[in-house]
Amino acid sequence: MTDNSERIVLNDRYQIQQRIGRGGMADVFLARDLLLDRNVAIKVLFPEFATDPNFVERFRREAQSAANLNHPNIVSVYDWGKYSNTYFMAMEYVEGRTLADILRANGHVSSIQAAEIASEVSAALGFAHRNGVVHRDIKPANILIGSSGQVKVADFGIARAMNAPTESNLTQVGSVMGTATYFSPEQAQGGQPDPRSDLYSLGIVLYEMVGGRPPFTGDNPVGIAYKQVHNAPQPLNQLVADVPRPFEAIVAKLLAKKPEQRYADADDLRDDLRRFRSGEHVHALGPAVVPPPVVPLPVAPVVTASLPRTQAAYAAAATTAVPRTTAMPTTPRPAAGPVAYVDPPNRNGLYAVLGFLAVIALVIGGIVLFKSLTKEKGAAVPVESTTTAAAVTTLAVVNVANVIGQTFDEASRILTLQGLTVTPVAQDNPAVAENQVFKTDPPADTAVTSGSPVQVFFNPTKLPQPVPDVTGKSVEEAKRLLTAGGFVVGAITSENSDLTSDTVIRTDPAATTSLKVGSTVGIVLSAGPNTQPVPDVVGQTEQVAKDFLVAPPRTFVVTSIQEASDTVAVGIVIRSEPVGGGQLAPGGAITIVVSSGLKQVQVPPLIGLTEAQARTSLTSLTLVAEVVYQAVPSGDVNDGRVIAQNVTSGTSVNPNSTVKLKVGKAVAPATTTTSTTLPPTTTSTSTLPPTTTTTEAPITAPPGP
Repeated sequence: MTDNSERIVLNDRYQIQQRIGRGGMADVFLARDLLLDRNVAIKVLFPEFATDPNFVERFRREAQSAANLNHPNIVSVYDWGKYSNTYFMAMEYVEGRTLADILRANGHVSSIQAAEIASEVSAALGFAHRNGVVHRDIKPANILIGSSGQVKVADFGIARAMNAPTESNLTQVGSVMGTATYFSPEQAQGGQPDPRSDLYSLGIVLYEMVGGRPPFTGDNPVGIAYKQVHNAPQPLNQLVADVPRPFEAIVAKLLAKKPEQRYADADDLRDDLRRFRSGEHVHALGPAVVPPPVVPLPVAPVVTASLPRTQAAYAAAATTAVPRTTAMPTTPRPAAGPVAYVDPPNRNGLYAVLGFLAVIALVIGGIVLFKSLTKEKGAAVPVESTTTAAAVTTLAVVNVANVIGQTFDEASRILTLQGLTVTPVAQDNPAVAENQVFKTDPPADTAVTSGSPVQVFFNPTKLPQPVPDVTGKSVEEAKRLLTAGGFVVGAITSENSDLTSDTVIRTDPAATTSLKVGSTVGIVLSAGPNTQPVPDVVGQTEQVAKDFLVAPPRTFVVTSIQEASDTVAVGIVIRSEPVGGGQLAPGGAITIVVSSGLKQVQVPPLIGLTEAQARTSLTSLTLVAEVVYQAVPSGDVNDGRVIAQNVTSGTSVNPNSTVKLKVGKAVAPATTTTSTTLPPTTTSTSTLPPTTTTTEAPITAPPGP
């Protein structure tokens, strides 16, 4: 179905007009509902997905999930059905743009605009959550902004009922559904759906709306998902200098890694967004602090201090005691009269005193730090306080706790309680469990000052990754690709297929299945086509050979042909095609060649030939001549020539068969009037055989043998 689909009417009701969008598994068209006379949006599943029951079920579930959610901020679904070789869904048509389109065009929006949009989205999510449905794919592309400003949430294609144990028949256990840039840490780790997962995704959308980009990006979904689990986003105020602190606090609360640290539900979020828009205190900043009542202070007499004012005096003050201040008598304000202008006091002396106190504090801090490093390990050393007017300053030195073997979260908690700054370093280490700490820098028991950074090295949690598709690859190439993907190559088996031998047919689990890195993947190789060996039936009788070839598991279709043979007896198999020892698929055709005996020859035409010529012709064909003579008058044309042959020319006979010939022989002139018979057989002086006898009887040609 293309943009030129104006004449297509789905199920005699929906007139397609034009394509208005294209998603990951479906096209979206603007259409006219001919029955209700209104515009609708038609989502048509790609035909290549319509044959996959998983995609069809997901498509059906989207229609069902959204159809059960009737809310002003959720795109309504009216109908779904099948057309031709694919499926379609009729939805509410929202004239406008997606939030993704707006952000691409404008870059970002203001915090107030972002809060207004998010408030409407949270209303939709709150309604869905109360009805037991988690969206699981909140992102700008699924948020529609109508031309009149209404906000609607679309695409419940991977929505899931809360507390559903598995994605029945749709995904493998542990697989990840959603868009990596926007899904929550628990989704990245294959966790159960939770309404707070949708709130995390909405937090990323809020961050992107104001910051101009999502908080986590990367070259591939796996890298982005890893950041969702382990990395903290860059503070919004570093991207947008004037972002309001309450708005930043709302986003930070939504992006908490642990669901329990986010808003309890979408309604709480919506309330906080309303407070922000109204200028009230937002709960994301913590409980509101009520300032204590202001108590008027009694008027104190004006006191001036004698302070050094020159650089030399400041230098002297750094090494000498501060001079005692002197109280000066106050001048009473006149009861009436004009107000006199008084010069403000010079503050250079105050600055000098503050600088002096800062130097003292630094010197004392250095001395205390030096002393603390020489003390016994594990002691938190308080700093000696000064006897000057400066406030007491306390620094602490702590020994880095031993967190080796702890989970990263527990190690972070322990080190944070020590007042240290934790820097996570994810590093693959197969020797320890996932998310387990195996090293810190500085090492355990090292004395450091409070607030010092500590690098915590841990083996990161392996996120599910798709099994590479190695179909058609050689076994060595398949091993290389699977190993590069972080998987362990398991058993290698083979089975018959139409692929070339030793070519990969599939993997077990199948390609694109999401598995944790380090999982075992088996390889199934092709053993070539499913064939049976052709048995050698040469030397068998025709019937025995046929019975053997048609029996299971061969079940060959046998054709037999005859062929003469000088060496193989009649009815015996000479050869087969294909020959014995070859391969043939069950039910394949095979031909056996059966001996018909000696090869026959055709008797040549001999009448009219001289006796010698006839004998030579028969001898060349391995035939035997048997000659009889018939008297002919002297001078007759048949004298010495073949008058008749007992086997008709062209007849096929076996080699060494006898062919009888009648040859004319002239009779000597008679000496009396009485006719006489020919004299007895005499030896011929010609080349004719001496054993030939003369007979008057006519020769008839008997049928060939």
